[in-house]
Amino acid sequence: MSISHIIEANGPFFTIIFTVVSLASMTVVFWRWWLNYHAKTDLADFLGRLEPVLEKEGVEGAIRLCDEEPGILPKLFTTALQTGPEGKVATRSALANLIELEILPDLNFLLPLILVLAKLSPMLGLLGTVWGMILAFEKIAGATKVNPSDLSNDIGMALFTTAEGLLIAIPLIFAYTMFREQVNRFELDLQRGAQAAMNLVAKMGKKSVVSGP
Repeated sequence: MSISHIIEANGPFFTIIFTVVSLASMTVVFWRWWLNYHAKTDLADFLGRLEPVLEKEGVEGAIRLCDEEPGILPKLFTTALQTGPEGKVATRSALANLIELEILPDLNFLLPLILVLAKLSPMLGLLGTVWGMILAFEKIAGATKVNPSDLSNDIGMALFTTAEGLLIAIPLIFAYTMFREQVNRFELDLQRGAQAAMNLVAKMGKKSVVSGP
């Protein structure tokens, strides 16, 4: 089965529609995967590099390291270090606002679009099916004797568009489910990271008290 045969069966309208939807689907899935890949941070490794910098260069050096690090967890430590002098309550509130208003929306970016494309694709396939059957019945109704070959393109449209809609939707549903699970794991990482940031700020406060007058 050649591509030209599929294009002929789809017709120009559905060929363009499914091409656009396919390209859009691949783009948003790859984009979301790329963002998730760069959002990951190994908390233990990061703390192992942050604490020596904090000891040697102080808060400014630690914040500078956090700003240079990729991922979502360094943002928590930047906020905690900046708000630490204001007290534990202020730091906890700042971390909660950062997670809810900035980080989580970023992690969910493109997921609604992926879900829309996953739901839209089979509906477009169904539209092609209905349209193909309408064209086929019009030929049957307008002819006293029907040659089956005259109906092949219309029936082909009905079958191909349904299959293409499902072929687009199934990977999108899988991708959406996978990304949602990754968001859940990121939320756990954020909880651990926020607790580690609070502990780090608490250690700083104790050291300042011990070294103070």
